[in-house]
Amino acid sequence: IAAKGTLPGIPSAAEVATQGVSVGEMQAKLLAKIEELTLRQIAQEKRLDAQSAEIAALKAENTALMRSQP
Repeated sequence: IAAKGTLPGIPSAAEVATQGVSVGEMQAKLLAKIEELTLRQIAQEKRLDAQSAEIAALKAENTALMRSQP
């Protein structure tokens, strides 16, 4: 994105304005991008859930250690 200024495989607005675009082809590309983003979001949620569980376990361990000290 940083190099080209658009998503990989998706034409820029300028390219669409000058060269046009097949609506069916663009719909297929956009659907593929939506699926890719959805899968990434699901993976991020799984990582976040795992991190939240780990944080909760560490907090419980920390609390138990603090209580056991005189």
